[in-house]
Amino acid sequence: NAVFYARSFADKGGAQLYVPKGRWLTGSFNLTSHLTLFLEKDAIIIGAEESSQWPIVEPLPSYGQGLDLPGPRHRSLINGYNLTDVVITGNNGLIDGQGSVWWDWLRSHELNHSRPHLVEFLYSEEIVISNLTFLNSPAWSIHPVYCSNVKVHNVTIKTLLDAPLTDGIVPG
Repeated sequence: NAVFYARSFADKGGAQLYVPKGRWLTGSFNLTSHLTLFLEKDAIIIGAEESSQWPIVEPLPSYGQGLDLPGPRHRSLINGYNLTDVVITGNNGLIDGQGSVWWDWLRSHELNHSRPHLVEFLYSEEIVISNLTFLNSPAWSIHPVYCSNVKVHNVTIKTLLDAPLTDGIVPG
């Protein structure tokens, strides 16, 4: 709802969505152009463990399938499609995908669709991702695909050593 409200400011110079200290459980959500998503110190965005909170989307055209399985895939936790001027930053806030449940489903062959990423931008430009920690992504942590002018700096990406295909930054 907060991102939906922030859209009304896109033509007025944009908006900042401020995430204060605390734990904020959410399913997958879409960003909007001319938005800064700012996570304060000790703010944690936590991805829901229920797969129903991660909608199903078509595979990327150049991939032809999801990361793990043919056909559709789960949408990333934080998404951007055809956006301009988006910043995801903070005072070293944290984005936690709670990937272990997804890794267990993958290993036990219980997945119906490919795992989601933490952050994914498609067909977007002028994107900055900085000053954050990304933890336990279900799959890749940061995936800008079909994008231009993407800057990723001063980020920390952590996951378990045996987590399957949880690469940090995968431009496409």
